[in-house]
Amino acid sequence: MLDQEGLNEIAHSSPSEQIAYLLVERATLLEKLELLEQKMDSRSEHMSDQNRQDELEQIHRTLEEELYQQRETMRRTKETMNKEPLSSVQKPWKKLFGTRKSADRVSAESLTFDEELDKERKLRASAERDLTEASQRLKMAHDEIRKLTDDLLIKKKELNELDSLELQKAKEHNLRLDQEILALRQRVRSLDSERKKHMEQCEKSNSDSTSSTTASPNLQDNPELHKKCKLEVEEKEYENKLLQHKLQKLQNEYDDIVERNEELESILGESQNRTKEQVDYLECEIAGLQRTIMNMETELTEMAEQRDIREEMLASAQKESADTKKMADLQQELEALKTRLKEVSKDLKSKEQENHNLRVKNEQLEREKHLQDNKVSEIQAQCKKLQMQISEQKSSGDVKQTYQQLQDKIKTLERERETTSSALFEHKKKCEILQRQFQEEMEEIRSLREENLQLRQEVTTARQELQARREENARLKQEVSRLQDQVSKPPTVGNGVEALTGDSLIQQQYEEIRQLRQDLHRVQNLCSSAEKELRYERDKNLDIKKQHILLQKENTKLTAELNQVKQKLASMTATCTGLEVDLEQRQHVMKEMELELLKRSQTAKALSCWQEKLEHEKYRAMEAEKMVLELEHQLRAAQHQVLLLETQNAERRQLEDELKKTRENEAKLKVQLQDKQLKRKIFDQNFEELQLEIKALHDKEISLTQNNCALQLKLNQLQSIRQHMDDEKISTAAERTHLENTNQRLLEELSQVQEQKEQLHKEYDKLSKHLDEYIRKYNERQLRYKAKLSQAKEVHLSEVNHRDLRIKQLEMELAFSRSQAEKEQQWISRITADSEHLHEEKRHLLQKITEYEASDRNHKWKMLSVQNRADILDGENRQLQESLLQLYNQVASLERVLKKLQALNLTDITKVLSPEFLLRTDAILHHSSSENEPASSPVMSKVIATAKLEQSPEIPVNLSLLNSDTLEVGYLNVASPAAVPLTSIDKPVSPEPCIDNT
Repeated sequence: MLDQEGLNEIAHSSPSEQIAYLLVERATLLEKLELLEQKMDSRSEHMSDQNRQDELEQIHRTLEEELYQQRETMRRTKETMNKEPLSSVQKPWKKLFGTRKSADRVSAESLTFDEELDKERKLRASAERDLTEASQRLKMAHDEIRKLTDDLLIKKKELNELDSLELQKAKEHNLRLDQEILALRQRVRSLDSERKKHMEQCEKSNSDSTSSTTASPNLQDNPELHKKCKLEVEEKEYENKLLQHKLQKLQNEYDDIVERNEELESILGESQNRTKEQVDYLECEIAGLQRTIMNMETELTEMAEQRDIREEMLASAQKESADTKKMADLQQELEALKTRLKEVSKDLKSKEQENHNLRVKNEQLEREKHLQDNKVSEIQAQCKKLQMQISEQKSSGDVKQTYQQLQDKIKTLERERETTSSALFEHKKKCEILQRQFQEEMEEIRSLREENLQLRQEVTTARQELQARREENARLKQEVSRLQDQVSKPPTVGNGVEALTGDSLIQQQYEEIRQLRQDLHRVQNLCSSAEKELRYERDKNLDIKKQHILLQKENTKLTAELNQVKQKLASMTATCTGLEVDLEQRQHVMKEMELELLKRSQTAKALSCWQEKLEHEKYRAMEAEKMVLELEHQLRAAQHQVLLLETQNAERRQLEDELKKTRENEAKLKVQLQDKQLKRKIFDQNFEELQLEIKALHDKEISLTQNNCALQLKLNQLQSIRQHMDDEKISTAAERTHLENTNQRLLEELSQVQEQKEQLHKEYDKLSKHLDEYIRKYNERQLRYKAKLSQAKEVHLSEVNHRDLRIKQLEMELAFSRSQAEKEQQWISRITADSEHLHEEKRHLLQKITEYEASDRNHKWKMLSVQNRADILDGENRQLQESLLQLYNQVASLERVLKKLQALNLTDITKVLSPEFLLRTDAILHHSSSENEPASSPVMSKVIATAKLEQSPEIPVNLSLLNSDTLEVGYLNVASPAAVPLTSIDKPVSPEPCIDNT
């Protein structure tokens, strides 16, 4: 796998290093993701939304594939780590309780033991290091996940705060602009009113001038009027000039105000565009965060699926191991049966040879049949009566035993039926509960769909109302513009209109201005109310959108739960159907078993009857043999009676006729027995097939063993029959045919057993093939399921993309992000709880390991202390033994000295001993007496006193002799101080004297 992905460098490194390398690569890939997202966000101003989303999706897919491959490699490395078996820790404390034979062996064993301990410690330390490194890497991964989640939360909070601040700033700016617009509108209105007034005055002056021109020819005759009119005309012209000058100023001011309004509108548009761009940027970031969250969720689900798959693989492996063990056991049992069958075939061959010998003997006995008498018929009648009585007694016991066995089998089958019925009942209950839950969830989904439809209808109605209100606003704006145009336009007055006075015109103008102001106030009030309603409806729409998003989420959750419930229902229904089929099969098998048991009971009864008849015939044959012996004695005594031969020949002919009849009857009975045996064989085959259907191969093997036991019993019976056949003379032919039939039956049974064995092998092959097919189909189903899952994931991703596009068209998604963040926190809390639980379990395991190691160390220390104590005690024992040996040597030397001194005279002692030697001996004896504290004797005191009085120059010779005497003492093999022999103390060794008495 690592070679395929281009990671040859890591292939030879340890699994912990591989995990660390993969984690670093994961971190680098995540950093690349963030950089790419930032770049895409920077380019998003120039790119279209669809192209940007497609590129982001492609990048995400590629990176997700890389992450998935890395996870697979990590998982495989972990599996290899788990598969690497640790060295089985030996128990060194067992070696300490062995017998301590020699110091060399102990040292060698201690060295090997220390080497093994060092090896095991190294292996354990390496395993612990790997575990600690893996745990540290896991902690690092968890810390990275926590950091990422914390960064996400911080970014979301910052985004929310920035959004709220920007919204407040935008609202304040809009309020300022609205106030300025209102002030400008009021100024424009005042200017328009003043303009209208001046225009009216101008029109009036023009009308006056025209009227004066018309009236001038009539008034030319009046010079006074002419002067007055000129003065008034000049005054009015002056006033008109002033008014025109004011109008020009007002127009200039109006133009300035219009330009300022345009500038303000451009500033508003720019601010709105900026806010839109910021909102789009925030939406893109939210979408990226959502995708990362979805990726994290998919990763978690994949991890959970991998755990489930591992557990399933472990369970399947355990099942396979159990199946393999069972198959191995069955194969061993089959081999044992084969060996038994071979032995039986050998026995049969030997018995066939014996049958051949018996046939020869039977031919000899047939020659002697002609010597039978009339008493055979009477003896046969008596034998029949006795055999009937014995067979009745035996048949009752056999029938009872078979009946009890059949009853036990029926009880076991009934118990199995009850267990299967109870299991089916429980499964049905579970199915009903799941169906109820499914119905309830379906009802909830229907209610949610209805609510969703209602909300959609409400949204559509709200949109329609918004459109209507917008149209009304547009219409009102058109009316306002039309009114402004009407105000700006100068009114056209005909030449035929009569001249009005200045006061009336001024009053009319004031009234018109008031009316216009009232209309403007009304329009402004309507606009403000419309704006308020629009804002209120926008808020409503946002709330509805939020609810719609939440409902969509709940709908997705419910669909996922529904799919899970459907899968569970499908699995439960499949299991229920399987159990029902098994129940029906078992019921059918039970019925067939009952029928076969009835047939078997009938056949058993018939067989018992035939066995009784056979036993009668055997008893008759035995009595006939006895009578034959008696008849032989009588025939030997009555050979001289030749006259009775004719009568005996007649009787013999009658007996031959009777024997022929009995042979015919026996042949009929044998035919019937063969038919019944064939029926019984068919019944056995059916019974064995039923046992195979129930998958009880062990029962079949037991039946085979029973058949073998029965065959052995029959063989024993045949041997007994052969022993009796040596003495038979009358019914040998019948028994010979019976033996041939039994041999044929045994051969047929052997052939049937071999056929059954072949059938078992065939069925085993079929089962193995079925298992292979089932495994292949299961793998194909898994592949199909994975393909369907990938297709569903792709469909789901496409739907999510469409949904994201729809969500981007909407405005407020902060609530959605908050809810998703809360869910992430819940997921993170769950993950952290699981990780903490795993850490706690790890800590417990580590504590147990440390406790186990501490206990091992304590045991080792105890054993070492015990060994040290034993060594100390051994040293003390050796020291005591050496001290005892020294004491014994000293005692022996002293006894020798005493004997020599007793042999010598006092004068010789004084000559031999010197004063220095006496002093030394005194000191030595005193020292030895102080150390060993022996009982002082009067002889020793006298010897020492005499040695002190007299001296001699022959001390070194005697000392050398004494030393040589001490060296002559043999080594005492003392095992312990308690085991010292008392004979060595009581009877010391008497060495030969080295000094002559001369």
